[in-house]
Amino acid sequence: MEKSKRKIGSIIYSWLAVLVLISFIASVAEGLIVQNLIQRLQVFAELRAYINDFENDVDINERLYEYATWEWNILSGFDGTNAKLEALRKANSDYLAEVSIVNKDGIVTYSSDPEMLGKDLHNDKYLSDYLVLFEGKEDYYAAKIDTNPFIKDPNLKRIYTGVISSNGEYIVLFGYERDGFWEHYDTELWLQVRSVRIGTTGFLMACHSDGRIAGVSYAVEDKEKGLEDHQFYAGEIPLPEKEGEIYETISGFYGQECYVSMLKKPDCYVIAAYPVAEANALRKEFNILYLILFVAIFAILLVLIYILMKNHVVKEIRSIHGSLKRITEGDLDEKADAKGSIEFYDLSRGINDTVSNLKDRIQAAREQMAAEIENARQIQESAVPQVFPEDERFELYASMNTAEAVGGDFYDFFMTDENTLAVVMADVSGKGMPAALYMMRAKTLIKTYARQGLPVDEVAAETNKRLCEDTSQGMFVTAWIGFLDLTTGVMSYVHAGHTMPVLLRGDHASENAASFVKQKINTVLGGLRKARYMRQEITLQPGDSIFLYTDGVTEAHDVNNGMYGEERLLTFIEEKVNASSCKASCEAVLSDVAAFSDGAKQFDDITMMWVRYKGK
Repeated sequence: MEKSKRKIGSIIYSWLAVLVLISFIASVAEGLIVQNLIQRLQVFAELRAYINDFENDVDINERLYEYATWEWNILSGFDGTNAKLEALRKANSDYLAEVSIVNKDGIVTYSSDPEMLGKDLHNDKYLSDYLVLFEGKEDYYAAKIDTNPFIKDPNLKRIYTGVISSNGEYIVLFGYERDGFWEHYDTELWLQVRSVRIGTTGFLMACHSDGRIAGVSYAVEDKEKGLEDHQFYAGEIPLPEKEGEIYETISGFYGQECYVSMLKKPDCYVIAAYPVAEANALRKEFNILYLILFVAIFAILLVLIYILMKNHVVKEIRSIHGSLKRITEGDLDEKADAKGSIEFYDLSRGINDTVSNLKDRIQAAREQMAAEIENARQIQESAVPQVFPEDERFELYASMNTAEAVGGDFYDFFMTDENTLAVVMADVSGKGMPAALYMMRAKTLIKTYARQGLPVDEVAAETNKRLCEDTSQGMFVTAWIGFLDLTTGVMSYVHAGHTMPVLLRGDHASENAASFVKQKINTVLGGLRKARYMRQEITLQPGDSIFLYTDGVTEAHDVNNGMYGEERLLTFIEEKVNASSCKASCEAVLSDVAAFSDGAKQFDDITMMWVRYKGK
């Protein structure tokens, strides 16, 4: 026992050391991975913020408005002649290509460009928007320029800004030509880029659509890397092709490993770069401190757990293990008794309470099961008629011997009218209370449709449809339904997957007095909604009998697992049964089945009905 104790302890300590080591390695690795991921996300988020700020700060509309305001101030003393307009255009020819005056009729009356004279702005798709200035709501108008319009439209010659005169009588249009606009746009990019610094060594770069660098923010030493204004882009990462989405990567960039974010706009590229070395410098110091702290924590944790295991756990585990082993072997009177600590005491008490509750639940389950079986048995027995009619035209007797597990056998007989006897023999799939309840529903449906005067095939069809409406229980019914015309002896019937009845001819038969009723077998009730059922007939002569039964008769087993079978049933009826009494006939068959079983357990219900036709 002592040797066994040491073995258990050594196993626990070994696994403890392994688990602590694995936990330590996993925790450190996970911490480093998470830190790397967080740093990556933070750096790229910062670079995206720089790019977004750059986009928001580059506003060529504001720049054009400044030019228009300055030019308008120059023209404040306009004398109505072209001379002053032409002088203004020549003085600013580097970007200003045209100055025109438009009257309230929308006609260009003065212009430094002769081609504009007499032009009606109402007929110009682009310039007609400037006529809103005559409404007096604004004193300045220009089409919104989010990107370089000359890049979007290569055929565009000029873009305009318009200013309304102080008396509201005319509009002054300032037209800017391609090269001048481009120069001012280039200046705007340069100004915004030069004011940005990313960290200590990171930089922001703006390039024109042709790859020429419009501006770059860099440290003095970065000039040696070729990061100069108006040079062509020479980075290792290709410029992105997809417009509007920020491309992010970590790669070599101008001679050093960098976090790089790139954005393609219609007329330029914006690139933000941050060296990995600078980003990692602070994180490396933090990682060392993080590793030292983890080593200390796990070392202390390992020592404490080892001491706890050695002094308080192993002994109690062995005690509880012994109790649990005896309980699992079936000894529900065993009591766990481990009191080395509050936790083990509570565990022992919990095990004992669980076993006690388990015993109570087992007992309650047994009682509940017994009650359920009894309820199902009562439902099953109360569902079938126990009083048999006395009628000069026919004799009838039925019996049902239920097995230990309640099934779904049932029989029924009733008059549909004064001259028609309906007989039903059926078996519901399944056991217990669900089968008993399903039996009740099937029996009620058959009887309801039969008493509505429907022929036997329609009774089967309508019952099948109703049973198929609820497929949640997955049950079905095998049934033999017959309507006996007491005036003619014609039995019309439907065979829905049930056992074959036995026809026993009366004294008028010369041979083969007993035989199975050969018939077309239809599908079970509750199986297929669209199933069809064939109406079949057999004519009974006075003295003829039909024996109906469930498979509990033919499938009864003996102690050697042999089966009673259909041939034995047919032979017994033909040789041993006297059909002068339906009750005696049923009891004779039941006695033969019991003799065959010879003490073997009955596993299914044995239900039978004997019907003898007497005639008029």
